[in-house]
Amino acid sequence: MKTTLSTCALAVAALLAAPAFAGDPPRSDAPRGDEMRADKDGDGRVSRAEANAAATERTNEWFEKLDLNKDGYITPEETRQARETRRGQMRDAFDDRFKEADANSDGSLSLDEVQANMPKLADRFATLDKDKNGLLSKEELQHGGGHRRSPEPKT
Repeated sequence: MKTTLSTCALAVAALLAAPAFAGDPPRSDAPRGDEMRADKDGDGRVSRAEANAAATERTNEWFEKLDLNKDGYITPEETRQARETRRGQMRDAFDDRFKEADANSDGSLSLDEVQANMPKLADRFATLDKDKNGLLSKEELQHGGGHRRSPEPKT
């Protein structure tokens, strides 16, 4: 029983944290709209009580999403299904983004296409282009494009 509860708690925590790691990092230290949404009394600051209420609301929303059969419990199977669904959504989003960036629809991205449509990847183009053919394939992007890396040391 403890193992099941621990597994479910970890799954909920991981799914709640995932949006923080997905996408681009915040651009400044200024609070985003999402963070200030918890300010229910409109005083321009979020109290501990407001933060706790917002966290509880988010946890309840995620629990509802994960509890597929609505029995009040999250099972490892439901967690696995949620993970698979999320992977499929991410794969579809990647495919859509790649297709949008591939202006000439040749199935690969030239440096010009990357500069025009994925400028954040342009400075890493040479590193991502593993076969050094001047084009980025989906595979090259999937294996190296999703993670921010430190710049290579200058020699």
